[in-house]
Amino acid sequence: MIKYPSQVQLAVEDMSRVYNTPEKRKYAANQARLHLSNNTKSDLYSQALAELFNSLNINSRIQEEYAQKLVAFYFHSKANYYGKVSMFDDFNNCNGKLPHRFTTYS
Repeated sequence: MIKYPSQVQLAVEDMSRVYNTPEKRKYAANQARLHLSNNTKSDLYSQALAELFNSLNINSRIQEEYAQKLVAFYFHSKANYYGKVSMFDDFNNCNGKLPHRFTTYS
């Protein structure tokens, strides 16, 4: 297992907790595909998440691309709000869905 900086490891562990079902991972990856394709790139976070997925046998095909989408959604959702509630909190509070249209968060 590759050793990642602690901030990467903590974020990836949080992502694993947030994306704890196939449905949540599919929804978040699809939202990133539709709205954040220019933000998906390979970085330490997506590489670490892909490695974690591989070690958990969660995802064996196209896992790095999948991880890139989930990482993009994760960071975007933490920085964008609908009113005073972040997209991240809405995603978590609504069992892996967004109660508002993606484009209404800013």
